[in-house]
Amino acid sequence: MRAILLLAFTVVTLLGAPPAMAQDGPYLPDLMKQPAYLAAWKTMVAGEKLPAWVNTFTKTQNAVAAPVKTIPVAGQAYTLGWICEPHNCGGNEVYALFAPNARQAWALLIVDEKQEWLGKPDEAVKAAILSGVQ
Repeated sequence: MRAILLLAFTVVTLLGAPPAMAQDGPYLPDLMKQPAYLAAWKTMVAGEKLPAWVNTFTKTQNAVAAPVKTIPVAGQAYTLGWICEPHNCGGNEVYALFAPNARQAWALLIVDEKQEWLGKPDEAVKAAILSGVQ
């Protein structure tokens, strides 16, 4: 009986709590549900040799993520998103930067602490991505 009451209390408490994501803003997986962002991402990764978890993200948009940030590049607002490999975040990350209206995407892929640039970013884009690296 006690366990049932505890379970009921937990359910009621959780249902009444506001979702954390709603307060934080969009995450990269949320943006990828928009056709322009998904198209820019797919163009960026086309022909790249990527870890399996990144390929899975491209197909499912499922990954550990943080809220996106707005990063200025040449006076325009770009969108920086971050994901990492589920259950293995340390050193397995992608920082993806999208031009306004998701016209183009670039990324810094980190695998076992080795860095690789995707999408052929110029120095301004690289600097913008690195400014968001945590």
